[in-house]
Amino acid sequence: METAIVFIIGIVSGVLSGVLPGVGGLVVMTLAFPFLMTLDPINILIFYVTMVSIDQFFNGITAIIFGIPGNSMSIPTMIEGHAMFRRGEGSTAIMFSALGSWFASLFGVLLIVLMLPILWSIYGLWTTVVQATLLSFAAFILLVVSRNRLLGNILLFSAGSFLAHVGYSEERGTSFFTFDLDLLYSGIPMLPVLSVLFVLPMLLSSLKKQDTFNFPGVSFTGYLQSIKRLKKYTATLIRSSFLGSVGGFVPGMSYGFSSVLAYVSERWLRKKNNTYKLGDTNCLIASESANNAGAFTQLVPLLFLGIPITASEALIYHVLEARNLPVSIEWFSSAFSTVVLFFLVSSTIGLLLAARYVNLLKILNGIKISYVYVGIMLFLFFTIYQTGQIYYSGLEHLIIAFALVPLGLLLVKKDPTPLVFGFILHGPLFDSYERILALYL
Repeated sequence: METAIVFIIGIVSGVLSGVLPGVGGLVVMTLAFPFLMTLDPINILIFYVTMVSIDQFFNGITAIIFGIPGNSMSIPTMIEGHAMFRRGEGSTAIMFSALGSWFASLFGVLLIVLMLPILWSIYGLWTTVVQATLLSFAAFILLVVSRNRLLGNILLFSAGSFLAHVGYSEERGTSFFTFDLDLLYSGIPMLPVLSVLFVLPMLLSSLKKQDTFNFPGVSFTGYLQSIKRLKKYTATLIRSSFLGSVGGFVPGMSYGFSSVLAYVSERWLRKKNNTYKLGDTNCLIASESANNAGAFTQLVPLLFLGIPITASEALIYHVLEARNLPVSIEWFSSAFSTVVLFFLVSSTIGLLLAARYVNLLKILNGIKISYVYVGIMLFLFFTIYQTGQIYYSGLEHLIIAFALVPLGLLLVKKDPTPLVFGFILHGPLFDSYERILALYL
């Protein structure tokens, strides 16, 4: 009975973390902390894997329909999917995104099962140099394929990296451009950057391209037709699922960054073949499949090495330790088959629930798109405040967001992707460089 209740709560939590921007897995896990402290150990893992798998489907819907990336991994989906929505292909974007995500989930599970006998050897091959090389490659391809001129992309990427560096560093004991303001000591939060420097310019640049909200919804027949058409994208699906899987089970990288690599690589290939245009189905599938494949494989370091590689997994680890429960590699490994089962079941439920949920959005049809976009921005500012309040700094987060608005307005006629990815990649990229310097110099 407890497992059934946990499974249902995990589904609801995944829907909320996917639909509401800024309410990611860590926030949900934090809010659920008292509940998790009462659960059987295996049910804690079931809650987490259910929430993560459901979250992936609903994150994509929010990004495609409303142009809101629920988290940093949804940025590519928003870029390509919302462009498809604006030209009347929202249903196609939703169906390919959902189906690609589901097949990628299967791919991630099968890949790990097949690789279990040689998993230790693979971990032995992974080094800081390899990680830094892949992240550098992703950054380089991003600078080449973004719509701005190369120099503009470099400046925007540098600006994003600069913003990510703002704050007080406990490791170095130094502050960077905090101006002795308390609100900047903890750094610039992700949600204000995503909302003001990415969503705002993208929405403003889209106003003249569509007058009213128009979404025909999805149907069972449409899904069947999309499954047949998905064969055309087999190479993209396999390539991106593999990259997402690799990023998931590598400590220090995470599937979010391999999702970026999968997206920019696919975009580069499409541009190389002169087949890319904004709102590209291949690139959308690449982003979503990498996300979902990695959503499962990110559990591998925890289950087989006892290493939590995400903040949410670290919270799970803390809950188990706080309750004096078995936090051993042997116990985690014994839970592998249960985790696989619930991940596959919840992924299938996510596919079906997402189809039902998205059709409810047809009630917005006919409303002026400008009204919808104004509502989106107001909602985002409200979310920025509420998310900040979790850490007792809602007003500070709002002040930072409004301070970034002038920069966001300057980006209306630009592609803001390099700036946002510069902000996201700053940490892992420069941490890799620093480890290399410490090891070899």
